[in-house]
Amino acid sequence: MEYAGRGDAARTMALLWDGGAPVPRRGPRHRLDLTAIIDAAIAEADHAGPSSLSIRALAQTLNVGAATLYTYVPGKAELLELMVDRVIGSHPPPSAAGGWRAGLRDLAHSDLASFRAHRWLLQVATSRTVFGPNYLARYEATVALLADCGLAAADIVKCVAAVESYTRGAASAVVDAEQAPSATGSSDEQWWQQRAPLLEARMAGRFPVLAALDAAGAFAVSESAAPYLLQRALDRFAYGLDLLLDSLDARIEEAASSLWTERPRT
Repeated sequence: MEYAGRGDAARTMALLWDGGAPVPRRGPRHRLDLTAIIDAAIAEADHAGPSSLSIRALAQTLNVGAATLYTYVPGKAELLELMVDRVIGSHPPPSAAGGWRAGLRDLAHSDLASFRAHRWLLQVATSRTVFGPNYLARYEATVALLADCGLAAADIVKCVAAVESYTRGAASAVVDAEQAPSATGSSDEQWWQQRAPLLEARMAGRFPVLAALDAAGAFAVSESAAPYLLQRALDRFAYGLDLLLDSLDARIEEAASSLWTERPRT
């Protein structure tokens, strides 16, 4: 697991918010673009994971010396925060145009898309926030979705955290299912065909509730060309998100009802 917030705070914030001009040093001048450096780092992490990323390896990719690259980014710790904020900025903030429910749904789906496109994000701990401009713009737009729903201030941020935490957990299952065929060398169909007859012989008559659920179609997935386990994970993500949003809807109605009953009579 990689942890954000391990680099120099002042240098990191300058890079995130101000572009962080390179530290002047003697020798030949090299002109690099900070955005290009971050994009190259993201591509490397997409390919081999964040643990493989280093300033020296990135310098080779960019065809510059490591010393030159250090004048732009002081180390991997600072670079990791730049990468996270850059990915966050690749999707627009959630819109309030369709109401809070549509906005939170868009947030969850765009976060899921980011996790699938950049699987290494699941290896970056979220306990210490990356306080970059893209993250804060996205967070501002997200909490604004609930700002006028009658919820207490603390409940607003907890509701947003619940959606984000749910999405991250569900994304882990989606990414695991997506990677399984290439990681194991066998398709979902091959995996199941090898185990189904062995499992059926051992389960016969022992698990009546599971058998009844199976007969009723409990383990079917929606129509899709995706592999079974991936589609199952996607279906469960969508269903669980609806459950979460339904719960939030009930909280909002409760808050509105309490506000109405507490109003003084005239």
